[in-house]
Amino acid sequence: MTPLHRIEERLHALTKNARLWIALVPNLLLVALAWCWPHDGEDRGPALLSIAGHQHFILLHFPVAILMLVPFFEIWDRHAEATSLIRRLSLLGAVSIWATCLFGLMEAHFNGGEYAGLNQHLWLGIAASFVAAGAWFLILQSWRIRVVAQISAVVIMTIAAHIGGAKVHGDILKPNKESQKAAEPKAAADRPHLPRG
Repeated sequence: MTPLHRIEERLHALTKNARLWIALVPNLLLVALAWCWPHDGEDRGPALLSIAGHQHFILLHFPVAILMLVPFFEIWDRHAEATSLIRRLSLLGAVSIWATCLFGLMEAHFNGGEYAGLNQHLWLGIAASFVAAGAWFLILQSWRIRVVAQISAVVIMTIAAHIGGAKVHGDILKPNKESQKAAEPKAAADRPHLPRG
């Protein structure tokens, strides 16, 4: 083995360790914040953090779109090594889901969030962030390992998003109250009301 190969191996090992820390530390911060910021239904403010928490509902669309694209392109291309597009999308997906979780924690704490399923939504969101970071960490592995990690992140994120979406939009699998109302006959609705006298 030449000295150049040894240097490359050391750099690769250092990069792998650095990548592991980069994947773990921000997600461990999310766990610490989830324990430090209770969500007991009280409005806390301050206004700036309250407004920042509302950005959770905007940000959540980015990781959904990005993390769903990554395995799609992986399966489409089937390269032994991840292309630069896949590596960048995987990193962007991991960062965006982490940011979504952070703003979700702010929303729950600073805006008095509490509802049935909040704990599930919270911890599944954090788990999805861990798995998305893990998928980014495993981006240098074989095609199958990458795809399994990426699809796992999508599945966990989808479950967390469904629980949160049920809070915002109601259960989409059940009909809403408007759709259950009896329809008024068309002829009766078009006739003008005549005074009786």
